[in-house]
Amino acid sequence: MGVPVIVLKAAVTAASDKKGRNVIAVIIAAVLVPLITIILIICSLFTGVENANTSLLDLSFTDMEIPEDMNDEQREAITEMRGHLAELDILIAEKEESGLDGNMVKAVFYSLQFGVPSDDPYEDGSPPFEYEKFCGCFDGLTFVQLDTALENVSYNFPQYEITDDHKKMIKFVYDYLKGKQL
Repeated sequence: MGVPVIVLKAAVTAASDKKGRNVIAVIIAAVLVPLITIILIICSLFTGVENANTSLLDLSFTDMEIPEDMNDEQREAITEMRGHLAELDILIAEKEESGLDGNMVKAVFYSLQFGVPSDDPYEDGSPPFEYEKFCGCFDGLTFVQLDTALENVSYNFPQYEITDDHKKMIKFVYDYLKGKQL
């Protein structure tokens, strides 16, 4: 149940002796260094993912040239997103005077649509995306009311299953857009 008396005596003796303290320090360092290294590696992985996400945001929301080292799928996704965002920008410009939060609309759209195959009516016969209906899901709502806006989106666009990961991404994109003031 408790620590045996012999172990306590050995610890006290080791701690009182300079050589003993050095041995204890080496043992502690041997245990902590691998743990600290693992934590640093995990942190750097998350930073790399965030940098990649920011890079895709920069390329989607600006006219920056798409780097040559991006594969065709990434290039196509960025190009399509730019087209979608241009369509949204036209509607948002008309409705922002009535209080529409354009950054929220774009953040939700980006988070739900990035990398989704095109809905071009000429490819598969489906109707084009209803941008005006999508913007209507956000009428009169602020970012604080995001959950209500997402319920509106889910109701009007049942093809979207909005997860907690989407909500985190929406917050990330929204903060990015607020910082960029596009």
